[in-house]
Parts: sequence; C-alpha cells; structure tokens
Amino acid sequence: MTKKDIDIAFNKAFDKASTEEQSLVPPDLQLHLYAYYKRAIDEPYVNNRSFESNDLRSAFKMNALIQVQSLTKTEAKRKYIEIIEKLYPKPW
Repeated sequence: MTKKDIDIAFNKAFDKASTEEQSLVPPDLQLHLYAYYKRAIDEPYVNNRSFESNDLRSAFKMNALIQVQSLTKTEAKRKYIEIIEKLYPKPW
C-alpha cells in the first residue's frame, strides 16, 4: 500500500468511525483509536488543563498517547484503519 493509499483508507476509516455511535465502542478501543488518530495527524493532546486537574479521563488519554509516541504517523494510520475495519466490517 502506498502512502497515498494509506491516507485515503485512513480518511475513509475516520469518516466511517465519525458516523457510528461512539458509546457502542468499548472504552479501551476508544482510547486506542484516540491515540492512533492523534499520532496519525501529529496532534498531541497536551494542554495546561490536563495537568492542572485530577481529571481521570485526561490521564487515560495522556497515557494512551505516551504509549503510541514511538509509532510513525503511517503506523498509527494503519493501526487505526485495522481497528475500524474490525469494528465495522466492509463494505462501507
């Protein structure tokens, strides 16, 4: 798969995920998807509020991001696509 193919598949997977009910996805997969997405678009989740509060949700998000920081953007896209395709079998 070329970089362009991966980018197209990633965008389609994101579009599919965006149209589905998030609450039906197990929380652990939501965190993986979140971290892979943020890594794929190179947008880390870091803001002052996440460090100043005792927000457990922010802590889980930060932990998920730390776990994927060594992945390349392409690897993160592939993993994101893989999860979406398992959650929502094609065709879509």
